[in-house]
Amino acid sequence: MRCTTLTKLPVAFSAGSRLKREPVARILGVKEFWGLSFKLNAATLVPRPETETVVEAALDAIERQPAGSRALTLADLGTGSGALLLALLSELPRSRGFGIDVSHAALCCARDNAAALGLAERAWFVACDFGAALKDPFDLIVSNPPYVARHDIVTLEPEVSEFDPRRALDGGPDGLDAYRAIGAAARRLLAPDGILVLELGTGQLAAVEALLAGEGLAAMDRARRDLSGVPRALAVKLLP
Repeated sequence: MRCTTLTKLPVAFSAGSRLKREPVARILGVKEFWGLSFKLNAATLVPRPETETVVEAALDAIERQPAGSRALTLADLGTGSGALLLALLSELPRSRGFGIDVSHAALCCARDNAAALGLAERAWFVACDFGAALKDPFDLIVSNPPYVARHDIVTLEPEVSEFDPRRALDGGPDGLDAYRAIGAAARRLLAPDGILVLELGTGQLAAVEALLAGEGLAAMDRARRDLSGVPRALAVKLLP
């Protein structure tokens, strides 16, 4: 089954949608990320420029590995439209990867994007919660998890709070539930020299570092900042 998206809408309908604060990307059904075009649907987040920081951090971490040029196995936990996974595969032509999401509608969209970008032969999509159904170790795991504290969702801009899927925003009472789940699964999912790169919410760096340290994960370097100066992407590895 293919995802259904709209790329052209009547001007009157588009204007009315914008008056309701619907994002242009949702009206058009498409958004650019990492120089690539991604279709969207109601089950996917709109990819944002700050998330490109995760791609940058992941590529930099791989480059600094002794075997950085070899074929890698990737996983994107909470893949949504597939933006992170497919952006990385476009830069790593010898690698393959798995996009993980609990939403079948999101996975449908990600599969369509993989096909449109010519990456379908190296990308597979699995329905499960933060890698629960995965067994093989991964060289690189990335995630833009839900990290908004539940009570803060109503304070977000309407373009986000009213149009992004709530499951992709809601990080639990303190915004850290997804980091706990990913941290707990990391030792099982990461290869011995594997790298985990996570997107962070504003002000979450210290809390996430402490949480991951409790699971035997240590930062490889300082968190990479986005264009606004916010620590946005944290790369970690398993301690020996």
